[in-house]
Amino acid sequence: MDKVALGQRVAQARENKGMTQAGLGSAVRLDRTAISRLEKGVRKLNVAELVDIAEVLGRPLSYFVGESVPAVVSRRNDVAHAHATTGLLDTELDQFTSDVRTLLSMGLLDAADRATSARVPKGHQATEDAAAQSRQQAGLGTGPINDLGQACERLGLFTFSAPLGASGVDGGCVEVEHEGGTVGVAVVNGDAAPARRRMTLAHELGHWLFGDAYDSEASLSSEKMINSFAIHYLAPRAGVTNVWEQHSSWHTRERALAVGASFRLSWSAALGQLRNIQLISRRDFETLIENEPRHGEYLRLGLTWVDELAAPYLSPAVVSAVLNAYTDGRLTASRTLELLRGTLVADDLPPQRSRSMEDLRSSFAGHDG
Repeated sequence: MDKVALGQRVAQARENKGMTQAGLGSAVRLDRTAISRLEKGVRKLNVAELVDIAEVLGRPLSYFVGESVPAVVSRRNDVAHAHATTGLLDTELDQFTSDVRTLLSMGLLDAADRATSARVPKGHQATEDAAAQSRQQAGLGTGPINDLGQACERLGLFTFSAPLGASGVDGGCVEVEHEGGTVGVAVVNGDAAPARRRMTLAHELGHWLFGDAYDSEASLSSEKMINSFAIHYLAPRAGVTNVWEQHSSWHTRERALAVGASFRLSWSAALGQLRNIQLISRRDFETLIENEPRHGEYLRLGLTWVDELAAPYLSPAVVSAVLNAYTDGRLTASRTLELLRGTLVADDLPPQRSRSMEDLRSSFAGHDG
């Protein structure tokens, strides 16, 4: 990485940490002007200085030396638009992208076979069809998705839920090219409400599958179509209808609560989908949307809500790949914990396999001369 790119990453990490240049300089025994020159890309860093800066800013070394990837899309909420609080998301995207690249280069993750001709659907029927096709490709039926992160990784999108603040950005994704193909990498706000986290990830899945960043015909209307894809992916027509009919003896509001709990949707999303597939009237929608349900209403009906994607969360395939590399001795414990991003602590790591003499001979094969 060149000096300018390194300086930009130091500045971004420092700002995310809420530190001044003088504060960082004091922590690593450099004066403020040295930090300023570093961030402008006119001063080199030696290894010891970089190690100290990484430790103070709470970032692994790989974050500062890895190749940066431009964000393909970022779904940001209104607060983020107003205050431009996107730096932390961009930092987390860069770091997780670097981690996924590492696993790809080690042959521990597989690249996706995504259609290069994919484009954002042009109508709601097309988005519903695309959602059904994606569910089929991921091996899903029409019922609720129990592990959305796992369902997304089957389609080539790997996920990390980061603590971005309850009023922070919703999330974003990037595409990572590798010699074996391309994968998607998404970061979602693990501090957001559970239903919002799921909708954000389904939305990012749409961006990844449709490759809309490279679609010359993509426009602001793409967001509307991708939102349509997301709700049909999370709560398909057949599955919602089935839950609705299972509770035919309940009042309309109670049936809507059952749909929301089953598919882990927000109240507005549940009502919107019920209206989309014409299970409730416009008048029902307008009446129900004005009265947000309380948690006790779900519990009174025996409806439970499984939390998911709370920070920190990593796609199961990423966790498995890292732990397998650790048990095989290909990753150190410290590097393993870095890649696991706070989802495990040292005491949780599995035992490493004992290496046989044959393993040692194989590792030195080709090094006789």
